[in-house]
Amino acid sequence: MREYRVLEVKMKGMLGFTRFSGDDLQALLNKEAKNGWIFDKHIAGETLLADRDIVMLIFYREAR
Repeated sequence: MREYRVLEVKMKGMLGFTRFSGDDLQALLNKEAKNGWIFDKHIAGETLLADRDIVMLIFYREAR
């Protein structure tokens, strides 16, 4: 049986400035991997508030 973890990442802040870099993504993926989480997929979208891009990162691991 698997368990899942979903992390919401805001890609843009006010005025369109990027808040999350490639280095930030790499650090987040490595941190989750150290805790046994395996990256599965992402879901991207936008919010209406301040036109921010949102990405949901989905991880899984075998239930303990």
